[in-house]
Amino acid sequence: MWTAIRRQAQKCHRALPIVAFSVAALCALGHGEAHADDEALARRVDTQMEQLFARYQIPGASIAVAYRGEFVYQRGYGLAVTETSTPATPQTLYRIASISKPVTAVAVLKLFENELPQALSRKVFGPDGLLPDAAHPEFANPKDPRVLDITLRDLLQHTSGWGASDYDPQYDLVDIAKTMNVEAPAPARTVIAYMLQQRMLDEAPGTEFHYSNFGYNVLGRIIEYKSGKPYEQAVREAVFQPAGVTSASIGNDKRLQRVANEAVYYDDPRWPQVPDQEGNGEMGPESYFGFHLQTMDAHGGWVASASDLVRFVNATLGGQGSQGAVALLRPETVKLMRARNPRMLQNNNGLGWVVTTMDGVQIISHSGALTSGTYGYLQARDDGWSWAVLFNRLPIAYPPEKALPELQAFQTAVQLNLMSAIIDKALPLPKE
Repeated sequence: MWTAIRRQAQKCHRALPIVAFSVAALCALGHGEAHADDEALARRVDTQMEQLFARYQIPGASIAVAYRGEFVYQRGYGLAVTETSTPATPQTLYRIASISKPVTAVAVLKLFENELPQALSRKVFGPDGLLPDAAHPEFANPKDPRVLDITLRDLLQHTSGWGASDYDPQYDLVDIAKTMNVEAPAPARTVIAYMLQQRMLDEAPGTEFHYSNFGYNVLGRIIEYKSGKPYEQAVREAVFQPAGVTSASIGNDKRLQRVANEAVYYDDPRWPQVPDQEGNGEMGPESYFGFHLQTMDAHGGWVASASDLVRFVNATLGGQGSQGAVALLRPETVKLMRARNPRMLQNNNGLGWVVTTMDGVQIISHSGALTSGTYGYLQARDDGWSWAVLFNRLPIAYPPEKALPELQAFQTAVQLNLMSAIIDKALPLPKE
């Protein structure tokens, strides 16, 4: 997300008009399901969500909470579509942005499971790489020979050598298409060819952590080559279908192209319009003009419901103790997935997940954001709790240099306050 924010600062010169927040969204609070025996949980979560809606100009959101693999609370808040007063529900779909990365990582681990852990050290490019020159001639002979040192682990843990600069090719699809003489927006494979042919690495592979959307684009192509199927189909078959996930799909770019039951995204009105990624010169809100989700597929392209994200993470961890639950990965693979890089203590990334410990409980999580109409968060804890929340606005200030403090406050309110409400830590129940 922050690469997109930096890009905005360079290319945008006029802001959208400030508009007043309609309280109609708050009138739609309360569309959902709660277990009759857990009203306390519902009250705690609802209190935190109501505070978020009161503090930030958010049209709609959905949340799903499970304990030991069984759902204990699901609810929609506010409006999925403000123009028609359509309420957000537990079934509402949202773009999940970078929560797509752990989806991609789990698919990679599943496809290579019989070759782990050795496969993590395999080189990605070159004659014998995971994307071999013979099958990908446009990737051969990269401008920077250090590219040939990039391993599968480097891509999964953001140590590939890409990402240290402000440049993110995943949002430069018009210029890349012109350079590569293809129609805009440039597809994912063309973006990789451009980066290998035209640009140098930011750092030597395996030496530093730098969050990289582009690295996960490469992982998507590894999934395609390994499976022999398009990325979306391969992930559905390897990950989502066994996990019981039915709602997930790669999203579409424009508002009128939304899939059934998908929310509308409402850019924060403080943010300016942007050029269309189709290269036609039209301007519009970033949510519908600034992204091409097909090219972003493996790092930020999925659309899903909060409940299906919880199903996904529970299946990844072996069902979280629920009877009859599907385990996507073997226990030894899950252990590998959660392991940090021992040479980079500041890097809290496992393979596709942020791995932390709080009060002695290990947590895997990932957030996702697209400026400025999408925010989501997914978490699973070793004490049995798992939950996801998705919003159809990311309320952060413009210009970009003012956005960071507000984003940090919003993330704290979403991640820590909601987690505390869910696990009943330090947040009192509201008074009658």
